[in-house]
Amino acid sequence: MQRSLLVAISIPCCIIYTTYDISRNWMGSTGSAVVVQMVNYWVAGEEFQRVIPAPEDELLAGVRWGQHWDAFTPAYWLAQYWMKGLDRVERSPHHAKGDIVQELVFCMLGGFGISAELATATFHACNEAGLIESRETSVDAWQRQLKEPILVSGKMVHYRYPNQKARFLAESMQHLSGCDLDYQNGRCLRNDLLRIKGVGYKTAGWVARNFLDTDDVAILDIHLIRAGILSGIFHPAQKVEREYLGMEERYLQFCRALGVRPAVMDCLIWDQMREYGKLALDSLAYKLGTPSISQRKTNKVGQLLLELRH
Repeated sequence: MQRSLLVAISIPCCIIYTTYDISRNWMGSTGSAVVVQMVNYWVAGEEFQRVIPAPEDELLAGVRWGQHWDAFTPAYWLAQYWMKGLDRVERSPHHAKGDIVQELVFCMLGGFGISAELATATFHACNEAGLIESRETSVDAWQRQLKEPILVSGKMVHYRYPNQKARFLAESMQHLSGCDLDYQNGRCLRNDLLRIKGVGYKTAGWVARNFLDTDDVAILDIHLIRAGILSGIFHPAQKVEREYLGMEERYLQFCRALGVRPAVMDCLIWDQMREYGKLALDSLAYKLGTPSISQRKTNKVGQLLLELRH
């Protein structure tokens, strides 16, 4: 039996009209019927047809493919990878455009609690101040710059934790001036960068992935972790602080099973999880059985009203 559905999918940055064959029986090499998902899509006027295993089939042990029109399933991510044309790109969309010093400073300025927009604006300010080119080792110089208000999305804001980050950046410049980094592969470079105070697995992997365009490390930031939980490759109880390398290997296995480049898939997931915002958070709350953002706001309003009545 075959059912088809023509839908318009709203994907960040584009709309693609796609015919989905919900199920189709194909004759396998043994002559038996094989149920698959057919993905027909158009990009820039060119039509493509791709095959994904049936939703109930396992991609990895305990991880089903799911429907490719259901957000955050493995099948969904593979379909998005194809529809964005990422299977035909030569390099990761977020590959480094500067030298290793610039990449290290940029990645150190990002991280938990720092938006990409704030990190980018701060990096440009530091670069224009000459701190990166000179490999400034003065903590005071970095502090003065990081404490300066900066324009982000039309508002003047301050960088978070300027004193601590200034110490780390100054020490990182001193470290780079006195060592030779191993660029043999992503893990070798990451291991060298881990010797720098204030640089952990995520930041070191971020630098290595961007600079070498490598697929042997992963950047387990909050967006990738949330996507991993939603797709079933991570367990909600896993903590990246304790299990980084194990979770990294699980993500790399996931990408190998899909037949995609980890460095490129990481960029796709990061971009889309940021774009989905509240939808991704509400989907995660539903999966975990916890209140959604809307429910939490409603509960707070209800509690406030009760307090006002008494």
